[in-house]
Formats: sequence, C-alpha cells, structure tokens
Amino acid sequence: KEVVEAVTVLEAPPMVVVGIVGYKETPVGMKSIGTVWAHHVNSEFKRRFYKNYVGSKKKAFQKYAKDFEKNAEEREQTFKKIAEHAHVIRVIAHTQIDKLN
Repeated sequence: KEVVEAVTVLEAPPMVVVGIVGYKETPVGMKSIGTVWAHHVNSEFKRRFYKNYVGSKKKAFQKYAKDFEKNAEEREQTFKKIAEHAHVIRVIAHTQIDKLN
C-alpha cells in the first residue's frame, strides 16, 4: 500500500535583517522601547519607504549611516534596554529578490 502526503514547495528568497525593535506590554497594548538599525541598508529596502522613489531625493537612513560610529554608545544602551525590558523583540527584515534565481 502506497502512502501519499500532500506537500507545498515554497521558494523564498534570502532574507536580510536590517533592524530590531523591542516592545514592552502595557495595559493598553504593546509599546515600542527602541529601534536599532543596521549600518548599511540596501537600496531595495529604502525603496519601500518612499511613495515616489524615482522623484525623491533618496535621503532615507543617510543621517543614521553617517553618525553610525558616533552613536555607538547610544546604540549599545538601546540594545541593553531592549534586552532587559522587552517582552517581545521583532526583527525588521527584507528579501533579496535579485538572488532568487
């Protein structure tokens, strides 16, 4: 007797983590504690922040990337705050469509 099980094959592109967000629970709901972004954010990810990417000045994340080394201590404090107080930690990620095939 042959046994056949249905399966679904899903082809998913590679993912890249570009940031993390920590949340704490409050009586009203979840509240963000802090967000930490990666140093280099891909242009594919930046495109999603604009309604009209072609006509924009493409300045998203420039200040954060420029001051990345200066704000190392602040970033570490945010990491510690998230680690100590967060009930939920979520990852901000995007797919790499160009690496799919």
